[in-house]
Amino acid sequence: MSISINDDLIITPAEASKLLRTPEATLSKWRSTGDHNIPYLKIGRNIRYRTADLKKWLDAHVKGGVV
Repeated sequence: MSISINDDLIITPAEASKLLRTPEATLSKWRSTGDHNIPYLKIGRNIRYRTADLKKWLDAHVKGGVV
Protein backbone atom coordinates (compact mmCIF):
# COMPACT_ATOMS: atom_id res chain seq x y z
CA MET A 1 0.00 0.00 0.00
CA SER A 2 1.34 3.40 -0.97
CA ILE A 3 0.83 6.18 1.56
CA SER A 4 0.65 9.85 0.67
CA ILE A 5 0.97 12.77 3.08
CA ASN A 6 -2.36 13.96 1.62
CA ASP A 7 -4.22 10.81 2.70
CA ASP A 8 -6.11 10.88 5.98
CA LEU A 9 -4.75 7.70 7.53
CA ILE A 10 -3.45 6.46 10.86
CA ILE A 11 0.06 5.11 10.32
CA THR A 12 2.88 3.46 12.25
CA PRO A 13 6.09 5.22 13.27
CA ALA A 14 7.92 3.26 10.54
CA GLU A 15 5.53 4.61 7.91
CA ALA A 16 5.76 8.13 9.36
CA SER A 17 9.54 8.00 9.23
CA LYS A 18 9.40 7.10 5.54
CA LEU A 19 6.99 9.96 4.79
CA LEU A 20 9.09 12.49 6.73
CA ARG A 21 12.38 10.98 5.56
CA THR A 22 13.49 10.97 9.19
CA PRO A 23 14.85 7.92 11.03
CA GLU A 24 12.32 6.15 13.21
CA ALA A 25 14.73 6.51 16.15
CA THR A 26 14.63 10.29 15.70
CA LEU A 27 10.83 10.29 15.89
CA SER A 28 11.07 8.23 19.07
CA LYS A 29 13.56 10.69 20.57
CA TRP A 30 11.35 13.65 19.64
CA ARG A 31 8.38 11.98 21.36
CA SER A 32 10.34 11.33 24.55
CA THR A 33 11.95 14.78 24.73
CA GLY A 34 9.02 16.81 23.39
CA ASP A 35 11.23 18.29 20.66
CA HIS A 36 9.33 19.39 17.56
CA ASN A 37 5.91 18.51 19.06
CA ILE A 38 4.72 16.25 16.26
CA PRO A 39 1.21 15.11 17.27
CA TYR A 40 0.88 11.37 17.80
CA LEU A 41 -1.63 8.88 19.17
CA LYS A 42 -0.90 6.40 21.93
CA ILE A 43 -3.21 3.42 21.70
CA GLY A 44 -2.26 1.02 24.46
CA ARG A 45 1.46 0.53 23.91
CA ASN A 46 1.24 1.43 20.24
CA ILE A 47 2.27 4.79 18.78
CA ARG A 48 0.48 6.00 15.67
CA TYR A 49 0.48 9.17 13.61
CA ARG A 50 -2.30 10.73 11.54
CA THR A 51 -1.10 11.78 8.11
CA ALA A 52 -3.29 14.89 8.36
CA ASP A 53 -1.38 15.91 11.53
CA LEU A 54 1.96 15.28 9.83
CA LYS A 55 0.95 17.49 6.90
CA LYS A 56 -0.13 20.31 9.25
CA TRP A 57 3.13 19.99 11.17
CA LEU A 58 5.16 20.14 7.96
CA ASP A 59 3.18 23.14 6.67
CA ALA A 60 3.81 24.96 9.96
CA HIS A 61 7.57 24.48 9.59
CA VAL A 62 8.06 25.90 6.11
CA LYS A 63 10.78 28.56 6.17
CA GLY A 64 11.60 31.17 3.55
CA GLY A 65 10.34 31.42 0.01
CA VAL A 66 6.75 31.81 -1.07
CA VAL A 67 4.21 29.18 -0.06
